[in-house]
Amino acid sequence: MSLYSAFYSGLSGLSSNASALNVIGNNLSNINTVGFKGSTMTFRDIFASAGATATQGNGNPIQFGLGVQTNSVNQDFAQSSFQATGNALDMALQGNGFFTLRTPSGTQVFSRAGNFTRDSLGYLVASDGSSVMGWNRDAAGNVVTTTAMVPVQVSAATLGAQATTDMSLGVNLNAAATAGTTFQTAVQVYDSLGNSQNLTITYTKGAGNDWTYAVAGPAGAVITGAPALPGSITFDATGKISSLNGGPTPPVPGDNSVLTIAWPGGAAANSTINFDIINTDGSQTFTGLSSASTTVSSSQNGFPAGTLRDLTVDSDGMITGTFTNGQILKMAQLAVSSFTNVNGLEQSGNNHWSQTLASGAPTIGLANQGGRGAILGSNLELSNVDVASEFTKLIVSQRGYQANSRIVTTTDELLQETLNLKR
Repeated sequence: MSLYSAFYSGLSGLSSNASALNVIGNNLSNINTVGFKGSTMTFRDIFASAGATATQGNGNPIQFGLGVQTNSVNQDFAQSSFQATGNALDMALQGNGFFTLRTPSGTQVFSRAGNFTRDSLGYLVASDGSSVMGWNRDAAGNVVTTTAMVPVQVSAATLGAQATTDMSLGVNLNAAATAGTTFQTAVQVYDSLGNSQNLTITYTKGAGNDWTYAVAGPAGAVITGAPALPGSITFDATGKISSLNGGPTPPVPGDNSVLTIAWPGGAAANSTINFDIINTDGSQTFTGLSSASTTVSSSQNGFPAGTLRDLTVDSDGMITGTFTNGQILKMAQLAVSSFTNVNGLEQSGNNHWSQTLASGAPTIGLANQGGRGAILGSNLELSNVDVASEFTKLIVSQRGYQANSRIVTTTDELLQETLNLKR
């Protein structure tokens, strides 16, 4: 083979090692890129087809190499370390899987970079404006993940008020009290507009271990009840309720009072409130023991209007909002995608990957399911580029480039000598 073959072999070495330097440079330039995965280049040799037809005396083929070429550029999807940020909308994937995004042009892409923010409408977006996909809270207050994916929206809109429909008290009425003794409990409830309204329950001791109670509201409120007020509570010798509102022994939940309240002013709708003294499981919230009358607990299910105060993200990708009225609601859940062949994914810039025929179609589901890994809220995954390793590769590629440049210059000198033979 001619000297030109050595010349082009050297050129192929220069080109391939330059490509390796480009891969290393790209890795090092993205050392601080959130969710970046480094790449490694491999080489393969080239043989002349003509040379392979000749054989030596022992039958072994005579082969002349034609240099080197790029074999592959493999991405390293190894897990990187995490950085806590304190921002609930910063998320990191621990394990396999990718966040599922939709670009402004409508293309579906995938990312490991979870530095998300909310836009003016509350939609969760990546740094380039791509929408984060998942499932939102529906009108019934549920996040249903069996429906089609939509852009995740975490709205800061005011959470509407809920009127009280159930209230329950934990009360002891003193069995040793004399007849005619009274005891009062104040209860805060909410009307349909979210206004706080105070109810006062007055208990009056009867001749035995029995009491009557009456419920009063703010001035101007009209309260009626079933059974008709005042209600009655009778205790047995152990301090347990033996009869409620004249009902059977033992008492049942159906014996509870149902209060109908017309609030003063007429702005709020009338309220219907279940006064639960007997729970649905038959347990009782009142006792009639010989100790001071006291209210030990109070609960009700109403609340005023509230605005979003804080967000948290759990390992399943569920975004939960805490509101100023104390309510904690599930807002949305993120979709996570996985691939059979992650090295088949195509890098498309902006911390995105796109699917290819080699990667196959994504399997889209929830975090912590199907090998898709868990989500860490208030964290970001750092670049997995190792500086020491890259510098070592840099030295090797540099030496490879220098060595091949010597082949080129040496071959050039020999060609010049050949041209000088005619002189």
